[in-house]
Amino acid sequence: MVPRAVLINGFFSLFESPFFSAHKLKFLSSLSTQKTHKTPLRRAHYLDEHHEGDASTHFSLIEIPNSSHHHYPSSSSLSTHKTLKKPKNRDCSEDPLLKSHHLSSDVASICSLLIQPISEPIQFQEILKPYQNKLDSNVVLGILKNYKFLGRKNTLGFFSWAGFQLGFKFDDTVIEYMADYLCRRKLFDDLRCLLKTVLSVKGSVNARTLSICIRFLGRDGRVDEALSLFQEMESLFNCSPDNLVFNNMLYVLCKKAASDDQSLNLGSIDSAFSIFKRMECPDTYSYSNLLIGFCQFGKIDRALDVFNEMVKVGMTPTRSAINNLIGGLCDENSERLRCEKLRINDHRRPFSIMVPNIAKRSYIEPAIEVFKKVCELGLFPSAFVLNMLVFELCRVRELDEALDIVRIAETRDKAHVLDMYTIVIRALCKVRRVDEARESFDRVILLGLQPKLALYSSLICALCKIGSLVEAERVFDAMRKNKCDPDSVTYTVMIHGYCRVEKWEAAYGLLLEMFGMGWSPHFHTYSWVDDIVRKNGRDDLALKLERKLEIQVLQSHCKAGRLEAAHKKLGSMIERGVYPPIYTRDLFERAFQKAGKYHVAREILEKIQR
Repeated sequence: MVPRAVLINGFFSLFESPFFSAHKLKFLSSLSTQKTHKTPLRRAHYLDEHHEGDASTHFSLIEIPNSSHHHYPSSSSLSTHKTLKKPKNRDCSEDPLLKSHHLSSDVASICSLLIQPISEPIQFQEILKPYQNKLDSNVVLGILKNYKFLGRKNTLGFFSWAGFQLGFKFDDTVIEYMADYLCRRKLFDDLRCLLKTVLSVKGSVNARTLSICIRFLGRDGRVDEALSLFQEMESLFNCSPDNLVFNNMLYVLCKKAASDDQSLNLGSIDSAFSIFKRMECPDTYSYSNLLIGFCQFGKIDRALDVFNEMVKVGMTPTRSAINNLIGGLCDENSERLRCEKLRINDHRRPFSIMVPNIAKRSYIEPAIEVFKKVCELGLFPSAFVLNMLVFELCRVRELDEALDIVRIAETRDKAHVLDMYTIVIRALCKVRRVDEARESFDRVILLGLQPKLALYSSLICALCKIGSLVEAERVFDAMRKNKCDPDSVTYTVMIHGYCRVEKWEAAYGLLLEMFGMGWSPHFHTYSWVDDIVRKNGRDDLALKLERKLEIQVLQSHCKAGRLEAAHKKLGSMIERGVYPPIYTRDLFERAFQKAGKYHVAREILEKIQR
């Protein structure tokens, strides 16, 4: 049996190394009343002084006098925290959860004892004494796997008791399972104590356990601690890192650290690359993690080199790596085309000009090459990244390449191709390639997709500009038939198209629809329709439009709370003999009543009643 002092010191102390937070320790025996940290294990209290020695100094045990009597961890020695309430009067031997796990008799019996509804804290030594000689790693592991049923408090209390019985000499599976259990609950102080205890009894910690610790430390933002643990694997644990450990360390440095403040983590990608070079046989995940890191830190050229090397050795990157690479290439190309301010000083009066970054390399061609290569490898980027690529191609007027990518995507992922078609069709309409835009639109309909408002409006606008009003009407009718309601922009485009060919009746009808929907047309649009209606000798319709417009303006003033403008507008309307309908009067009255000026509204409305 390992000496009691060694076990306690090992289990409730921290390493004095970079991973184990070099602090001076002071052990306090009574922690049951402390509420500083919600963990179920007894804890040392740490002073705020930092260790002044070498940062690489390894741990040393703190001697604690042996107690005259044996004391095993019980719930009274655990720090206070909330646990699951146990139901009263429950026959645990018949619980279906225990039966469903096909547990051994010893495991089932111990679990039944631990879940008995008792009012006093569990004394593990008293109730589990008959099972001391039956304990082994398999039994301990079987009980730990029932943690959901036992609760955190009983699970950790049992593990502590079992550890003292077996001298913490468990199989690797038990240590691995417990490390995962503690990491998932962010009990990293207990994790350090567990590793220290296993080492103090000359136990073994395998690479898989350390990879779990590294991964969860990185997920919690403890990148420096994860890196220190990785660097001390061989010296502290006598364990050489395998690919699983390497890959988890690369994941922490390349992916997790890059999402934080990059100015504080610029050395992370260099550390990751040096770790990568130590690997004898890097696999797909090793390359992919490094590729993601280069992309997220803005080193896109080095990311391209990693991708080309993977292709050369016959490896296929992960989908996440491809998404990062193509997205990074699109971002870099977009950055290249942005304008920068250039100061001209060698002039009598210095001045600044805006110039594009034409000297920088174009990344759109490499993005296309990467896309085609990964398609050959049987991999396909996400819809979001494809939208980025198609948008960037349209922005640099590479519309044929954009169409090719959309057609490839159509064969792979038909459900997400609508957004890509929308981007391409709008770009085709801007450069007046209307025939190709119309063909692409017909293709969207043929695929059974529902075009969006932006797609309809762009195509209608392009057709009206080239004089294809019949085709524009066909698209406009299909739009309303497919229950895609036009907006004011679509109506305005159609009205302008009708006015160009002097189809005043159709233009007049659409303008009335706009008024009926509560939209105020642009002054240029209204004037154009008014002129063409008067030119055709329909002054009565022009007066009706004028009345509709004034009523619409009055309603907009009332809704926006512009009471002075609304009062002035209504007064001018009454002077010219234009009286608003009842619903407009009610709106006017409510607006003034809400502002406490009801009497002002009544004074002017009484003029209408007279």
